[in-house]
Amino acid sequence: MRIAFTTLGCKVNHYETQAMRELFAQAGWEIVGFSEPAEVYVVNTCTVTQVSDKKSRQLLSQAHRRAPGALIVAVGCYAETAAGAVDGLPGVGLVLGTDGRREIVRRVTDALAGKRQEREAGARKSRAFEELSAIADSRTRATLKIQDGCDNFCAYCIIPYARGPIRSRSMESMERELLRLAAQGFSEVVLTGIHLASYGRDIPPDAAGRRPDLLDALRLANGIPGLSRIRLGSLEPKFCDERFAAAVAGMPGVCRQFHLSLQSGSDTVLRRMNRRYTAEEYRQAVAALRDAMPDCAITTDVIAGFVGETEAEHAETLAFVRQIGFARMHVFPYSRRKGTRADGMAGHLTRAVKEARAQELIRAGEAMERSFIDRQIGTVQEVLLEDGGAGYTGNYVRVRCPGQEGETKRVRITGREDMTAIGEEIDKHG
Repeated sequence: MRIAFTTLGCKVNHYETQAMRELFAQAGWEIVGFSEPAEVYVVNTCTVTQVSDKKSRQLLSQAHRRAPGALIVAVGCYAETAAGAVDGLPGVGLVLGTDGRREIVRRVTDALAGKRQEREAGARKSRAFEELSAIADSRTRATLKIQDGCDNFCAYCIIPYARGPIRSRSMESMERELLRLAAQGFSEVVLTGIHLASYGRDIPPDAAGRRPDLLDALRLANGIPGLSRIRLGSLEPKFCDERFAAAVAGMPGVCRQFHLSLQSGSDTVLRRMNRRYTAEEYRQAVAALRDAMPDCAITTDVIAGFVGETEAEHAETLAFVRQIGFARMHVFPYSRRKGTRADGMAGHLTRAVKEARAQELIRAGEAMERSFIDRQIGTVQEVLLEDGGAGYTGNYVRVRCPGQEGETKRVRITGREDMTAIGEEIDKHG
C-alpha cells in the first residue's frame, strides 16, 4: 500500500510526521510523495493562524481531488480543535488530532478495511437479472447470457464493483430463448455469464428446498430439439468435480471444451489474488474432466506479472501450465485497476518485466496448442462450418474443410497449418 504525507506548521509537527512515516515504513508500506498516487494521504495540520486553518483545509481537499477513492487522514492541531469541521470535508475518513498517532497504522488499516467493506456491500446490493435476448455470433452459433455479477472480489478485478452481485436468468426464460434459437436454425449455443458456476444460487428454492444449478441449465439446453451443441463459458475450477464431469459426459450435446480460468500456477500468487483454489485443486478439476471425457480440450486464462510475482513464482506458473497441457491459453500482462485491492499492494512490476513474462507464457501456450491439434490428426470429427470454408470441432479445434456455412461435416483430420487443422470429408460409412 502507498501512503503520502504533508506537514504544516512547527518543527514538532514535522518531527511527528517523520515518526508516523517510519511507523508505516516498518509495517511494509510504500512512502510516496504527496503529489503522487496513493491509497492514503496524511495531512498533519496546523491552527496557529486562520491562514494555517485555511491551508490545512486546502491540502485535505487537494488530496481528495487528486485521488477521490483514497483515504484522507487528518492529524495535528487543526484536526484536534476543529474535528467536526474537518470530519465533514469530502474524502476525510479518519481524524486523529494530536492523539492516537502511535496506533496510526492500525487505525488506518481498520479504516481502509471499513471503506472496502462499504464498497463491497454496495457492490452486493440486490439487482434483478436483465433478461436480454441471445446474440448471434454467426449464422450457426448464438450466445445466451444466463448469469451476471460476481461475489468473489479477486484482488485484481473491478468487475464485482461494476456488475454487482450474482443473479441468474430463470429456467423458464432460458427455455424460451433456447427454443427460439432452435426455431431460428442455430445449431450451437454458448451459455455464458460473469461467474457461470454460481448460476442458480440466487434463485429462490422450490418447495423441496432445492435451487437449480448449472447442471440443470445444461440438462435443459441439452434436451432442446434442434440444438446440437451447447458450449460453456468460463468455469470455476472447484465447480468441475467428479459429479459435474460424470453428468456432463452423459450429455452428448455439451461440447467437450472447458474453459477453466487459472490466472496463476503458483499458490502464493493465487492467495494474493484472492483466488479460491490451489494449483492442486485446479489439477484435480482437470483430471476429473479428462477421466470422464478423454477427448476434451481444457482452455484457460493466465495473468503474467501480478503484483509481487517473483521469478520463482513465474517459473512455477510456467511449469504448471506445461504440466497441464492446455489446448489453448490466453495470456494477459497484469493490468492495474484503480479501486481494486491489488492496486494498493506493494511490489508492482515494471511493464517490461510483465511483457517479458507474458511473452514466455504465450510461446508456451502456442506450443501446447499446436501439440493439441497434432493429436487430433487421424481422428474423425464433426465440424460445424462457419464462414470462409472453416469451422470448429466440439473440442474447439478450428478445421478447414469444404462445405457451406451451417453444414455439419464429418471429417478426418489429416494435418495442420499453423493453428488450423486440415479436414478431409468422409462419407457416413468412412
